Amino acid sequence: MAVDTAGTATGLTPARLQITGAIRQASSSTGISFEYLLAAAKIESNLNPAASASTSSARGLYQFIEQTWLGTVKEAGAALGYGQYASAITRSASGRYSVSDPAMRQEILKLRDDPVASAAMAGVLTRSNGTKLAASLGREPTNGELYIAHFLGVGGAARLIERAESTPWTSAAALFPGAASANRSIFYDRSGRARGAGEVYGVLTGRYASAANSLATQTALAAMKSQTAAAAEVSVNAVFLAAFPPAGANAANPATGSAPLALVPTTLASSTTEAPMFRTLFQGGDRTQPVSPAVRQLWQPAAAGSPDSRVARGFDLFSDPSGRFSG
Repeated sequence: MAVDTAGTATGLTPARLQITGAIRQASSSTGISFEYLLAAAKIESNLNPAASASTSSARGLYQFIEQTWLGTVKEAGAALGYGQYASAITRSASGRYSVSDPAMRQEILKLRDDPVASAAMAGVLTRSNGTKLAASLGREPTNGELYIAHFLGVGGAARLIERAESTPWTSAAALFPGAASANRSIFYDRSGRARGAGEVYGVLTGRYASAANSLATQTALAAMKSQTAAAAEVSVNAVFLAAFPPAGANAANPATGSAPLALVPTTLASSTTEAPMFRTLFQGGDRTQPVSPAVRQLWQPAAAGSPDSRVARGFDLFSDPSGRFSG
């Protein structure tokens, strides 16, 4: 009887390994930090792809509400392999997304329960938010600031960050009354005092840091690192063994032999060189493209003068248009 030792070796159940693998795949294809996507899923659903909110339409690993999900699938679905769903979604003049066929609409919304689809959409959406926030801040946002964009939307995040730096004592509840009403523990302390912008910035970035440093997140990170190292070892061993001639090979019949041993060191060196385990938001690493060509084309403006030149429209990550936290 075969015994699956993957969960024992990594400290993760097979189901959790599958979820972590889906997030890692989304990180690789969209260029978003693996750690960020893991931590965000930890905050939103405790890495449970079937999680649902009792107070909103939010579902899945990243608690996408219906309109944000439909909008993301419409804009990015074709580039991510969900073209049939993207084409079924229409956008009204007011910016609302809908699907005429009820059965198709249900099928599209059910994709939120799929870790692969949910993580991929979260990665693309985070990249859009990060690009817009970087343009507003004049620098790359930290992972904690990306989470603020998730919580308040890109515009709200930029506003909070600016106030936290310039006038940190300004009441954050006064800046974001709707969000404060829905999330009192964030905007008010235990005594009922309204927190300043600097304090709320600290609470939100601290929430991200706690999730990133949690046992679940760190175990998942270690598991993926272990799998990568194991795969690299197998690759190196395969190259090493390939340097030896197969049984029956001889000098008189070089076609059945192998490459000269002098070539092995070069081959090994190239095979064992790996890109960094984790990527920052815009880091390209050693590979030629930081993201898949389709996703890069989707989120980067076309060349100047191009008839299709336009700026990609972004979304507020997993949040309602009013900026209220959906999770």
